[in-house]
Amino acid sequence: MQQLQLDEFLRSLKQNIDMPHSLLLGAGASIESGVQSATECIWYWKKEIYLSQNPGAIGNYSNSKLEIVRQVIQKWIDSQNGYPALNSDEEYSFFAEKAYPLAEDRRKYFQHMVSTHDPSLGYHIISMLAKKNIIKCVWTTNFDGLMAKCAHQYTPLVPIEITSETSERVYRNDVDQELLCIALHGDYKYGSLKNTENELDTQDGELEKALRHQLQNRDLIVIGYSGRDLSLMRALEKVYSEKGAGRLFWCGYGSHPSSAVSKLIDDANTNGRSAYYIPTEGFDSTLFSIARHCMSDDKTFLTDLDTVRKQLSVVSPIQSNSFILPNEVANKAVVTNAYPITFPKQCYIFEVNYKSEEKPWDYCKFLYQNNIMAVPYKGLIYAWGRKEDIENICHGRLKSSIELCPIDKSFAAHNVTIQELILKTITSLLGINGRLWYSKDKLWDTRRVIKYQINKKTITGYQGVQLSLQFDVKYCYLTFAPSYTYADEAVYSKEEKKAFADYYNAGVNNGRPNKNTYDYISNWVTRVTGNSNLKLCFPIQDTSPFIFNISCKSAMLGVNFGGKYPVRLSSGFSPKRIVFTGREYNDPTLLFYNPSSGKTAGDFHPMRGLINNGPIDLPLYAKLFSSSIKLGVICPKGFEQKFYSFICGLNLRSEARHNPDYLISFPGFFEAFKTGVDIPAPASANWVDIEATKGQNEVDAIRRFCDQITRRIDQISTNVDVVLIYIPKEFEVYTAVSDGFLKFDLHDHVKAFAAQKQIATQFIREKTIESDLNCQIMWALSLAIYVKAGRTPWTISGIQPDTAFAGIGYSILPGGGGNNIVIGCSHIYTSDGLGMKYKLSKLQDVTIDKKHNPYLSENEAYRLGLNIKELFYKSFTELPKRVVIHKRTPFRNDEIKGLVDSLSSAGIQDVELIEITYEDDLKCFALNYNCSDADAFPVLRGLCFPLNNNTMYLYTHGISPSVKAANRKYFQGGKSVPLPLKVIRHYGSSNMAQIANEILGLSRMNWNSFNLYSKLPCTIESSNQIAQIGWMLSQFEGSLYDYRFFM
Repeated sequence: MQQLQLDEFLRSLKQNIDMPHSLLLGAGASIESGVQSATECIWYWKKEIYLSQNPGAIGNYSNSKLEIVRQVIQKWIDSQNGYPALNSDEEYSFFAEKAYPLAEDRRKYFQHMVSTHDPSLGYHIISMLAKKNIIKCVWTTNFDGLMAKCAHQYTPLVPIEITSETSERVYRNDVDQELLCIALHGDYKYGSLKNTENELDTQDGELEKALRHQLQNRDLIVIGYSGRDLSLMRALEKVYSEKGAGRLFWCGYGSHPSSAVSKLIDDANTNGRSAYYIPTEGFDSTLFSIARHCMSDDKTFLTDLDTVRKQLSVVSPIQSNSFILPNEVANKAVVTNAYPITFPKQCYIFEVNYKSEEKPWDYCKFLYQNNIMAVPYKGLIYAWGRKEDIENICHGRLKSSIELCPIDKSFAAHNVTIQELILKTITSLLGINGRLWYSKDKLWDTRRVIKYQINKKTITGYQGVQLSLQFDVKYCYLTFAPSYTYADEAVYSKEEKKAFADYYNAGVNNGRPNKNTYDYISNWVTRVTGNSNLKLCFPIQDTSPFIFNISCKSAMLGVNFGGKYPVRLSSGFSPKRIVFTGREYNDPTLLFYNPSSGKTAGDFHPMRGLINNGPIDLPLYAKLFSSSIKLGVICPKGFEQKFYSFICGLNLRSEARHNPDYLISFPGFFEAFKTGVDIPAPASANWVDIEATKGQNEVDAIRRFCDQITRRIDQISTNVDVVLIYIPKEFEVYTAVSDGFLKFDLHDHVKAFAAQKQIATQFIREKTIESDLNCQIMWALSLAIYVKAGRTPWTISGIQPDTAFAGIGYSILPGGGGNNIVIGCSHIYTSDGLGMKYKLSKLQDVTIDKKHNPYLSENEAYRLGLNIKELFYKSFTELPKRVVIHKRTPFRNDEIKGLVDSLSSAGIQDVELIEITYEDDLKCFALNYNCSDADAFPVLRGLCFPLNNNTMYLYTHGISPSVKAANRKYFQGGKSVPLPLKVIRHYGSSNMAQIANEILGLSRMNWNSFNLYSKLPCTIESSNQIAQIGWMLSQFEGSLYDYRFFM
């Protein structure tokens, strides 16, 4: 089958834009107008038939777009006599007539389905192109009349509506600014509809004749049509079996067309016609790409297109709720590593002549070496130092006079260049004043030596601190964090650097990270300040006006948890130091299903919740005739018994011997999940072997090994739910290779292959089965198996029910000629945290910053928003009223406008755009019971406080309740001081509590491990992981995947 990529098709279309074209639109064209596709209609009809005959199931099956609901319904249908097979060509006509035997009922069904919907962007673009006489005729299998409805809005364009009753109109000659709208199956407003087998298979003879006549010498572009009805496909087969110049461009959804479409394209090319398949995304996105590229030389058209976009995107003004909290009683206090400072309110600015190829930053480094602190900004140099020194050092290079310029906190807070000027100046002052070594952001003491032995090499470093700046609405702060500096400039490997860092951090934390890290920082602050507030001039010991004030006491956080009484601080912690105000939010409860009560039940602890109740989807799978999960195994020869013995442990009890404040004994798979797991025996049909084969080189050997695994997956995948892949130690050499240029990862390549086949896989390594943490491993493996089999163990409660979430992630692959290929991943979640479909797309109009982060143009963000909107239409029975989008980089203005406009075009007015990153610099330390010193345990998970109106810090990592006893605490990991998440609201109106609670809930929905929580919400974790693997997919335009295939 001949294919064109979308960009190739766009270039071809642009070359022929002066010729009239015809379109054929199927049900997929109207999905983004809110109209069900043919597939969705089939599942709706199936659901109605099922519920009418099984009234006890009403209530559990409201969303027929959920895979689990479809599985249950299909199981019942397969048990009935006389029903067509799943995905057969007969399904549409059979279930239309089975659900509604009366023709008038079918007509009303479609009338109710389409009458309240308005045309989406794609229909408007077709109308605009029709005004230019680029599109002259639109053939459609739809009943909705959306094409004609839209065309009527584009005077002087005249839509000519045609059905089988008025087929003679097809033979009109082409008239300027006239668009033929031909409803092949009728129109719900008038005329008969064609739905049943007899109706569909009797295509009107005149319309078929007209179709053959028109397409003999005119190009046809097909969008949103799957090739389902036989009569229309037979008509197209006749068209392209005859000689003619008209070409066929079939824009399909994803990279795998139906066999009927592939055959049509192959036969057309065999018969001397030109026919191509183009993998595309949604209807709106494809038409938007066509308009932007093909009409790029028509500025008036593009202006009109922007106007239409704005008209469709009615954005309501938002009233943002400030994150800043009112003055409240501080029931407890937390100490931070942020020390209030002030900096000079002015600095020198001047302009210099740079030498050829001299970079401004390099010249500022030269000034730094001459005791002038300087940074380049917008063609000028901002500096602190003696004016006469600047004049002398810059003699002959000055282009302007040296003037004083005001700088205030607000300017510095939003300008990273000025922040660097402040930070390196303060660092140098503290270093000189304290007789310490320093760099632009570090201080260290060469008398505090660290030595570590690795690979017969001794690495030497010096203890120190790293400094950074923080700003809130009132103050500027200097933060101190433990750090080190290497004693020499030797080059160390990544492994050596990590080992040294781990050794250093273990020494600082020493089993009690909260207390010991606090003491480390306090001792260093005493070392540099002498326990007194500092007032330092730059240059030091000078009388210049550039004065810096540095407090020797850090700011504190007052926390309100609903109590009446204020905290009582000891003499070492003055209440005057409380400058931050925060709250502690409780974790949302996890929801399970209790079969005894027949209701949902809540529990904080996932293992306990499963054992005492059951998975949340238990009532759905109880309807299946066989609810056991079937495993397949791929295992190297010679390791069968060892691996078989290990996986048989899934059906055995395993006692908890570690981590008693979280871990509960594993009771066995059935006792935990209330369903069985079928484990194949070695040499059975679902157990296949592999062996390593040597290649010409390491990469060749790994690829051969990977090919073996993928062939075995194909071999057993039809009979199993999850494929286990065992990697013994001897085979670890075949799992990854990197030579600096080529990288190959076995796990990622197998996952990409399996995802395209919709097969769930689970890698298990020998080091895992030899671990003494068997109880934890059995819990984690059983959860992975349950989830990858398409099941749902729990959901979260307490989130606004009409909310949906989306995570955006990116992956950048270096392309030829220095061009980067950027893959974007959009992954959506329900309000209860259930991960739905995700979509990968190749992003075109992208800029990449110095940190290698991609940012989208307004048009590219709009197109990405269309993809997210389409995901909602294909996953929910009703569009969410509120959409929250998470990503790990800032949302720039163009991205905000593009995303908000595209989502609002679907009527989604409540949009939140949230940036979520780790905050490495600011640290909080819990105080002990009598508030006299830092506690042994860190702060609570759920601690949250704002920096400004739209920025807050949220601790998703911290102390949680123990499962062992109410008076005990659980600290996951327990090795280091928790880092907060920095959460920035770039757009939206939700308050701090709502956003924080949603992130806390979503951090409990990452099923890749059986931890109590993950540090990031699942929206961020999944979208970035999927994007990293996504570029390995052979095709991803338009394809939807279940995220479980990538776990």
